[in-house]
Amino acid sequence: MSYSKVTNAIAAAVHEEKLNVIKQLKVFLESKIDDTDEIGDFIDEFSATLTLTKVKASKKSSVDKPKRTRKATFYNHWLGNRLKEFSEEQNLLPEDERVSRTERMKHVSLEWKALKSDTDAFNEAKAKWEEMSSSETEEPKKQKEEPKKQKKQPKKSKVVPKKVEETDNSDSDSDSDEDATPVAINSDSEDDE
Repeated sequence: MSYSKVTNAIAAAVHEEKLNVIKQLKVFLESKIDDTDEIGDFIDEFSATLTLTKVKASKKSSVDKPKRTRKATFYNHWLGNRLKEFSEEQNLLPEDERVSRTERMKHVSLEWKALKSDTDAFNEAKAKWEEMSSSETEEPKKQKEEPKKQKKQPKKSKVVPKKVEETDNSDSDSDSDEDATPVAINSDSEDDE
């Protein structure tokens, strides 16, 4: 049973109980008071205003779902770089000769088709990208593994000096108030390892 169904069932039971209590109150007042017609009408009017509120089913949060990431492709890499270059080229041109932002993809897609048709240049560019992307993916994996290894190392105990309270020596029962030797504190998490 979902959360909303349980909540609605509880709300319905509470609502029904409230209506029963109001009916019991009306019967009690009728037995104690002689002229209860007006009070009974007020109670009936009040009980009619009580409404049952239902909880709507809520959507599951997207926090629980892992984020999907697309695999890097040569096309996405080439297109991103080419659009940046094309934008820089357009900034150097006078405004009346520039290609609008909405038209840039048309020009760049023609260049992509030309690159694809020249198989030697395409294969060479793709091989360079694959070397670059494979070296980039290996380095972050190594960096991610190193912090995990560091977390598994046992924690060192902390040395915390005792606080020395300055008090009047005449009230003190002992003369060892100035003993401030450090004491090692062991955490409970070290016992688990």
